[in-house]
Amino acid sequence: MVIEAARRQILICSLALFAAGCRRAAPDLTGYTLEEPPRLAVAIDLGDPAFASQLVSGWYPIEHNSWRWTARTFAVVLRPPPAAAKRGAILRFHFSFPDSALSRLKQLTLSTTVRGTRLAPETYRRSGPAIYQRDIPATLLAGDSVRFDFSLDKALRAGDFDPRELGVIANHVGLETK
Repeated sequence: MVIEAARRQILICSLALFAAGCRRAAPDLTGYTLEEPPRLAVAIDLGDPAFASQLVSGWYPIEHNSWRWTARTFAVVLRPPPAAAKRGAILRFHFSFPDSALSRLKQLTLSTTVRGTRLAPETYRRSGPAIYQRDIPATLLAGDSVRFDFSLDKALRAGDFDPRELGVIANHVGLETK
């Protein structure tokens, strides 16, 4: 009986040591907090789903892994680039105006508002790739984020080609320091 009790003790100790050795180490969560949102991007490739949280309104899902349609009005939030609060920045919005839209709309005017200031509109009369580019004064770029509200004077009505109201095909939007 003494031998059997000793065997039980050895077995229990062995199992306890084995179980202790199988425990996983706690994951290293250094630098992670629930309170901190991811840092905003200065420029967005609109075919990348990682930036979806910065697309505030008027953006449709990614198509062909590279672009998105917009609605007639759409908004994006960008992080000002370094030194932009002192020197200003350049806003660049790369998009396309398809032939099918041009044949119906004839032309399209794009304007943008940032912090209540309306930037100069631009009218596009040709289909294909286009860039809307504007200087943004330093006074409008203070802080950690800036919202840009875009507006088209017209769009393809829902049901003409698609069940959605379609504006332009968007590829990229971003800020660059002057």
